[in-house]
Amino acid sequence: ILLIIMEPFQAVNMTTHPCYTYHTRMTNCIKSEELSTRMCFEETEDWIECKSRRKHRAFFNFLRNETDKIQLYSLPKYDEGTDSFKDGVLPKDVDSYFDKPVEQ
Repeated sequence: ILLIIMEPFQAVNMTTHPCYTYHTRMTNCIKSEELSTRMCFEETEDWIECKSRRKHRAFFNFLRNETDKIQLYSLPKYDEGTDSFKDGVLPKDVDSYFDKPVEQ
């Protein structure tokens, strides 16, 4: 049985590591199951995902590619005072993007 020891706190600011809960679940499952490789598959996968952030990075890359496709210049910001969204900072050439194409 391979047990990975993980410290519950980070050394710098003594806050709980974000993956510590997943590590605890995985460790408890491995200790309690005889066939831990099969019975604790989900707990192990959750811990590995938390450590590697593979799905998170894939989703971030997907969002970046989609915003590049539609040439999204800025995201709106929520204004609590007026309870509405305001345009974010726009580049100087944004008007040329919205102009109608010149027909020849």
